[in-house]
Amino acid sequence: MRNKGTKEGTIQEVEFVKILNKKEDLSYWETLSLNPTNHYAIRVITKKYGKLNESKILPKADAFIAKGSVDSEYLQSKEYFLDEKDVAMFNLEPIAKSGISIKRVDSKKYQIIKMSPSTFKKLFGSNILASGASIYCNKDVEFSKNIELLNAWGVSEKEFLTYFNQQLNIELKSVTDATSKENLKLIKKFSNEEIVKIINTNKNISDFIFFGIGNFEEPFTAHWIFEHGKFKANYVIPFTVTTGSGRSKGVYTLVLKPKK
Repeated sequence: MRNKGTKEGTIQEVEFVKILNKKEDLSYWETLSLNPTNHYAIRVITKKYGKLNESKILPKADAFIAKGSVDSEYLQSKEYFLDEKDVAMFNLEPIAKSGISIKRVDSKKYQIIKMSPSTFKKLFGSNILASGASIYCNKDVEFSKNIELLNAWGVSEKEFLTYFNQQLNIELKSVTDATSKENLKLIKKFSNEEIVKIINTNKNISDFIFFGIGNFEEPFTAHWIFEHGKFKANYVIPFTVTTGSGRSKGVYTLVLKPKK
């Protein structure tokens, strides 16, 4: 059973596939520059192997296009909905670079990517910026959690202090010292800005994050996106870096979300 987002998100994906397969409004097919006569939209229903993750996970594409012929009576009986099982049934040929990321029409806070410590390190080469972006720096009572946080990201306190003291020309002595709140806030701000800068200037990293290129086989990368009710070529979405919701439970991740 697919477990991706909300029930409403699943409904949006199913409806999008049906609209393409009904072929009443051909504007989406025009966007794809594909002949609708022998092409069909297919919803992704299974996890795919992520090379970087070294495990099966949900791919970037929620749907893709396949070429061939589907019996019209069968298509009508399915109310124009097709998924991966139908690809095998009708021996359809998946089209490379046809993967589509489908967002709810009203969704503005969706998750672009969630990066665990292992994923972030493989992408960026080090978790030092991730630890800085995750650091507790607002409530005094939370400062004691920073040692556990560094451990989770695989960064020693000595490494953390040496790096950020040098980068920001500060003299932070400890990540648990509540009197150093302003320095920790500086570290968090600097780390977030550096992560954004790296993503926006390193094509390999941005391709991975926004399109799934380098992680998934075709057609499970997302070269197209349905967002805010519009269908278009996928792009590097303006984003913000946030800590994952599991931080309070000791699960440390960084999440990219669209900028408001």
